[in-house]
Amino acid sequence: MYLPHIAIIIVALSVILLWLAGNVRQDQKLERASAPAIILAIWVIASAVFGPNFFVLRIAGLFDIFLERLFFVLILVVMLVGFFQGRLRFRGNFIIELVMGCFVLVCILSMMRTGFFPTAFKLPSPWFAFIMGYLFPFIVFIFAKNYIASEKDVTTIFHALFFFGIYLCIISFFEYANLRQYVFPSYINDPAISTLHLERARGPFLNSAFNGVAILIGFISGLHLLQNKTGFARYFHLTALLLFFPAVFFTLTRSVYLGMIITLIIFLVWYKTPVSKWRLISLPLAIVLILGVALSPRLLSTERREGGVLQVQEVDIRFALLQRSYHLFTLQPLTGVGLAQFIPASVYTRSGKLPFVVEEAGTQFQHNHLLGIATELGIPGILIYLVLIILILRRLRQLAGKLPETGVMGNNLRIVILAIWCVYLNNNLFVEPSNAVFVNAVPFLFAGLVDGIYTRSLQAESLMSSQQSDPASRQSPMRLMTRHV
Repeated sequence: MYLPHIAIIIVALSVILLWLAGNVRQDQKLERASAPAIILAIWVIASAVFGPNFFVLRIAGLFDIFLERLFFVLILVVMLVGFFQGRLRFRGNFIIELVMGCFVLVCILSMMRTGFFPTAFKLPSPWFAFIMGYLFPFIVFIFAKNYIASEKDVTTIFHALFFFGIYLCIISFFEYANLRQYVFPSYINDPAISTLHLERARGPFLNSAFNGVAILIGFISGLHLLQNKTGFARYFHLTALLLFFPAVFFTLTRSVYLGMIITLIIFLVWYKTPVSKWRLISLPLAIVLILGVALSPRLLSTERREGGVLQVQEVDIRFALLQRSYHLFTLQPLTGVGLAQFIPASVYTRSGKLPFVVEEAGTQFQHNHLLGIATELGIPGILIYLVLIILILRRLRQLAGKLPETGVMGNNLRIVILAIWCVYLNNNLFVEPSNAVFVNAVPFLFAGLVDGIYTRSLQAESLMSSQQSDPASRQSPMRLMTRHV
């Protein structure tokens, strides 16, 4: 039953390789994406689509093997080879990695205290939450910092996210319209894996909020790529970007609606374009306003299928979970209840306005990532994580003036990454993202890119200062930055 799926993967990868080869068939001097960038782009998509629900090989006595993990092994191999070759360095400007190491230590100590494995079959696995929520994203940060350096590499990542977003937009329509025979992969339609909830567009994540984050990341990537498109490619991008607006609605998720509003505000206020930004997005904005007026009675209804902005039942549940999280935090503020132990701790204490039994506990996560970290890892965990976020956002600010005005790696890159992080943090105020590696990895991928650019800029400035006495050996800052990879 998996042979058709495997055949599709082989054909898709072949097309991708042919497309990459076609870009350089006539010009050998044209910059090509590096192998690490291609591997990373493929893994990012595989992490969302080709997980254990798609295909898994179980060998007695060994861990499960599936396609996403195979690509991640390639990432680890590249890093291991780079470590012995001296390309993967931890010398100088590794404060973010140090903070990540401290957070990992807190997680491990927490699991040593409360357990690495779930206490019941339907409860979340602490080890799985640690890997998907933190360990893999931190590794991707280090990988991107050291290996994603050229403009072609960055463009490859953005293209992968943009085209993946188009795919999500297309299948979101099929999900919403209940045309499930056209949805791929087929596990998205399987009620045995996850309940088909109100015909929301959940995508391969089986979660409408995570699907919405991926759609918004694809939308942001497409907007940024638009500046370098001309002719037919530009018209294609403009047309494809229109798909993202109805796809956001098809998720039927308010946090995704808010994420789209935040994205549009950030691009309108800070993103610089050679033409008026109002001209750039006038058509999409007009369509959104027209649809908003036309659907306003439905959007403001209490029925989630109609848009459900005024549906309050889930809001009440979230407030009850927030109260329960705060109560558990007050019980153990220093150590927390333990990583991924919110549900069993809630069952044992039976506190809060929303009582539930063990059978129902499997779906009742915190629905607030930051408060969840405080509840499960205590004050040390939340403080370290907040420091990590502050350092990453501070790095964006420190890149001001160090990037050219135009290009994919121009100054607008800071705004694009800020938008991705704002979408990510906004989503995390409403859901618990620890089991969605794609949603966690992509923001940290771009954080690693930013930290890598900043580190190389410092090295370039140091080298330029040492060349002041030898004008003949001077090179441009951007050229020096790409040399230090």
